[in-house]
Amino acid sequence: MAERGWDDDSDYRRAVRRAWGMVALASCCSLLVVALVVLAVLGAGVFVFLVEALGG
Repeated sequence: MAERGWDDDSDYRRAVRRAWGMVALASCCSLLVVALVVLAVLGAGVFVFLVEALGG
């Protein structure tokens, strides 16, 4: 594998910007998954509550 020379600052800045973009994208995806899990748990709780209230 060839060593990457960072002689040109523009290549380095582009790589850092791309890395931060990926971090931001991964953070957004993680927050979305957590929000969906929370909504699923709350939705299941409400569903169980309604079934118990209407069934008995």
